[in-house]
Amino acid sequence: MIHSDWHIHSEFSYDAALPLKTLIQRAREQGLRRFGVTDHANYNDEKFLGDLRASAKNVKLMQAECPEMILGVELTPIAKPEFEYIAKTGTREGYIPTIIDKPYDIELAASKEELKALGVRYAIGASHWRVDVADRKNADNSLENLINEWYRQQMWLACDERVTVLGHPWYHGGGIWYEDFSVIPHSMNMDIAAALKENGKYVECNVGVICSAKTSEKFRNQYAEFLRELFEMGIPVTYGSDCHGKPEGEYPDRRGTIEKYLAKVGFTDGDISEIAEDKLW
Repeated sequence: MIHSDWHIHSEFSYDAALPLKTLIQRAREQGLRRFGVTDHANYNDEKFLGDLRASAKNVKLMQAECPEMILGVELTPIAKPEFEYIAKTGTREGYIPTIIDKPYDIELAASKEELKALGVRYAIGASHWRVDVADRKNADNSLENLINEWYRQQMWLACDERVTVLGHPWYHGGGIWYEDFSVIPHSMNMDIAAALKENGKYVECNVGVICSAKTSEKFRNQYAEFLRELFEMGIPVTYGSDCHGKPEGEYPDRRGTIEKYLAKVGFTDGDISEIAEDKLW
């Protein structure tokens, strides 16, 4: 039931090692109709924007022989004061956040116009860490505070014009809620769903969440039910392998595992979307 992959990291992401030639070969072996390279642009400094330029340059070079490969980007929320500091100084070095009594505003690494100028055709927007506090490692990282911050970020992403796909909703590197998805209030998911639908966004079925070693079987089934509920509300669901090609530099086919969970909740062939041409920039 999965025929395209819209979330893949190549060797041009700071945390990935997948050569584009290997990706193309493996994607064709898997019979993918289309696939997207979405290297990271976490911050607006030269390191990340330089990586994105390299990704764009090399994807474009290979698209002549592989037109089914689409150039995207993965954007993650950052604190707006840090974005402004980098824009002014050109670096993250030396940034000291001002302590405030409310969450920092959110920004992304580049404008839509800047991304389009590079040839980027869509963006995955995904939460990875707290941006509401000055020192997220030593903040009050209670379950309630973390859920509230992920909710805030995902609501913001669902409304931002740059975001095409809400990437790996409720991903958490520490797996803090990966035992039981029901700790996430259903009302929050409905708010996110309403924002996605109102703004014409996609939501992602992400291998890195469902197949994480940290997720329980209960969580995986609940998460599939969450995706199905959004699908039945009219929100199209895309597939993202979130492959980083480490350590072997390969691109494994995980669709069979994912499809087992999707099939349990009623997904069938044709339900998992490709990004429509009119949604690509």
